Amino acid sequence: MQHTNTQYLRTILLLITLLFFLTAGLQSQTVPVSISATNASVKDVFAEVQQKSGYRILYNDEIVPDDLRVSIHAKSKPVKEILDTLLQNTGLTFVMPSDELIIITKSEYVQDEQEIFGTVTDENDEPVPYANVVLYLSNDTTQFGYGIVTDYDGYYKLSGVKPGDYRLRISFMGYKTAYTDLSIPADSREPVICNCILEKDITLLQELVVEADHPVMKVDREKIIYHIPALLMNNPVTNAYEAIKEIPGVMEQDGLLSLIGTSGMTILLNGQKSSMPYEQLMETLRGIPVSRVENIEVMYSAPPQYNVRGAVINVVLKQASDDNTEQDIWQGEAATEYRQRYYADGNARVNLLYLGKHTSVDASYSYRNGKRFNSEDLTAAHTLQGTVYDILQRSEGRSNGRNHNTRLALQHTLENKDKVDIAYTGIFDNGKSDRIASTDISGIITDTKIGADGPSSTHNIKADYTAHFELNAGADYTSFSDKSDHFLQNRLRNPSSPTEELIYQSRQKIDRIMFYANRSHSLKNSWGIDYGLHYSGVRVKNRSDALKDGVEYDEATFDTRQQEHIWNIFAGFSKTFTDKLSAQASIAAEYYNAKEISKGTQKELWNDVAWFPTVNISYRPAQLHIFQFSVSSDKQYPSYWNMSPNIFYFSAYGVTYGNPYLRPQRNYSVGLTYIFRQKYVIRPYMNYIPGYFAQLPYQSPHELRQEFVEQNYTYRRNIGLMGVIPFNIGKRISSRFIANGMYWREKDDEFFDIPFDRRAVVGIFQMNHDISLASKPDLKMNISGYVSTPGAIQGIYDLGASGNLSGALTWTFQKDRARLILKADDIFNTRLPAASIDYKGQKSNLKVFQDTRLVSFSFVYRFGGYKEPERKEVDTSRFGGL
Repeated sequence: MQHTNTQYLRTILLLITLLFFLTAGLQSQTVPVSISATNASVKDVFAEVQQKSGYRILYNDEIVPDDLRVSIHAKSKPVKEILDTLLQNTGLTFVMPSDELIIITKSEYVQDEQEIFGTVTDENDEPVPYANVVLYLSNDTTQFGYGIVTDYDGYYKLSGVKPGDYRLRISFMGYKTAYTDLSIPADSREPVICNCILEKDITLLQELVVEADHPVMKVDREKIIYHIPALLMNNPVTNAYEAIKEIPGVMEQDGLLSLIGTSGMTILLNGQKSSMPYEQLMETLRGIPVSRVENIEVMYSAPPQYNVRGAVINVVLKQASDDNTEQDIWQGEAATEYRQRYYADGNARVNLLYLGKHTSVDASYSYRNGKRFNSEDLTAAHTLQGTVYDILQRSEGRSNGRNHNTRLALQHTLENKDKVDIAYTGIFDNGKSDRIASTDISGIITDTKIGADGPSSTHNIKADYTAHFELNAGADYTSFSDKSDHFLQNRLRNPSSPTEELIYQSRQKIDRIMFYANRSHSLKNSWGIDYGLHYSGVRVKNRSDALKDGVEYDEATFDTRQQEHIWNIFAGFSKTFTDKLSAQASIAAEYYNAKEISKGTQKELWNDVAWFPTVNISYRPAQLHIFQFSVSSDKQYPSYWNMSPNIFYFSAYGVTYGNPYLRPQRNYSVGLTYIFRQKYVIRPYMNYIPGYFAQLPYQSPHELRQEFVEQNYTYRRNIGLMGVIPFNIGKRISSRFIANGMYWREKDDEFFDIPFDRRAVVGIFQMNHDISLASKPDLKMNISGYVSTPGAIQGIYDLGASGNLSGALTWTFQKDRARLILKADDIFNTRLPAASIDYKGQKSNLKVFQDTRLVSFSFVYRFGGYKEPERKEVDTSRFGGL
């Protein structure tokens, strides 16, 4: 049993210690590299090789002189071959102690004279994989020529050690650095065995920046990379969706994630866009355990090879590594959660991961079942034909549903290092809702009952191929089906009044196919070019059969077919001018065409071409200062259902309309991000959105009815400044403060008969505190929240203040395998702002209550291990043949 537990912990440690390698370890190996340099500084060439290959290249400045210049021209060559050529006649050589690390040293230091090997373990006698083991000369610690990183079992071996006196340095994040003095006699032929025990460093675990060059936040050209195991070290996050919410600048409002300072964003999974609807993608992210998330990358202007435009958040999952996995690994995670809002609900999930030397398989299943409550209080003064009617409406609703989410993904690496990814996601929902409303119109009261139920299902299949010669191609197919039955009953509070009844049967079927092919070329002098093609084709069937008092209701009955074709081609370049300055720019042309067929008549919805420029410039004038300038452009399409001629009454006073004349909105953004010490961030920005669309109410001048229609504005524009300040309070509290101020303007010249041009100034302030209460037992607390000032606008709406205060307590035990989490979210139930209208005769006030206040209790357990113990005998080669 002890051996099995050891294997479990090794698997868990493997996931956590990938922090040390960040993005390099998974992508380096033997990827071909193209490089061209003439009489260039060898240090600049090392930096370019490191950037293109993913290897970490270490050297001492006294060993590699500043004035050493080299010339090399290589196209698609292995890194080893490039370094062999590069270092000829320089007196230098290199060693590759692992698949992620290269050490540059003097040739005279590398002779197969002796070996040093051993194990690195923690205080519980558990192995510490990926610990740094470096050998120095005892009388000159600037001279190092030997280094290694421990493997999964904590083993290391240093070969080619000359006789002499040395100091061995062993270090790893979260542990105190250990030193051991060694002496290699000149006449000795026996290997030296040196085992080391590392002691945990509680203070170091509080820090946001780890040793070496691997901070929690890292900048790589257009990307700001957050390493999740370190960022969320003291945070009670359980899945990928919650991890995204912890990224500085990300907010959740009304169930939607947004990135402050952008006009909209796209969420990618492993760099790939999914054709799944937003809600289904969010369900997929909730089913992915946070232990599977390696990095989250923020791009304010994504290059077009990602097949998206504008701001992007890319969730990078841990993958199999071809050459550093010596044994197949099974591991997984199971979790369950009890949640108490107005009603109780719960969820459970299980994730199973197989990591082989060339193949990984990820299977997951999650289930949610819950009931929700919400209410609305609407007061209005409606002017009709010169008479003002007082409206008072109170409504409340209950909804419950079940959600099943399944995912199966496979990644395989071929012998030539090409990678194939195939994934299937299935999401199955079945929900039901009931709502009652009481509407008082100047003393006449109408009671309303509303109900809806029906299932929906989503099937998504995605295939991606990444070739070693910088070609990426793939396809994505999504099938979505929704069947919903709705009914509405209106009855005046008069026994003799008849009941008005509306019955709807709505059906939607969507089939969407996407394919893409992108190619990159690495040219001489650090130039690169990218080009590609992306296509999306959609067929949509929207149908509504409506009856009013048992008779077909033509106004709400329709059967439409929509066809959409979007072709996108792009071309761009990238250039690394120096190790301080790099740039990327591209231009994309998009042709979009959509048609609708209704009642045998075909109508063209849109048929146009749009151009989208993208620019990213990264400048690092000094080690502590980074500047990122970005220009992005994008287009957002309205939902298929909102473009249908649907009509739905949700009370005696309210009705929503579809808008077949909706057109896409364009998004243009420009921003400058300044990062100091890889922690502090300042970002001024501007967003301009012509054709911005949103749903707004309008009190009809013809009847007592408030109409909700989604429609295009003339434009929306905001200018803002965001700042991120991380800091520590003592040794146990790690905090982060985010401030964002915006000047906001919205204009619509064609909003019914009351065009608007409105302005506002808004501030949003966020705070996060991670608190380490104790190490034994391992208790951590998180307190976080945000406040949005009053004065925000949405069309003719004025929005009040809003905010959220949350807290959580986490107990980690069973050698980091198990966690219990007690969490409280939106403690004061202030997440939703009050909304009011007082504009050109339109008057109403809306207060919405949703049970966002939440208390939850979660249990998470990680499991995993290697193959049976007897199979470990193949690893005896690590002991130098002993």
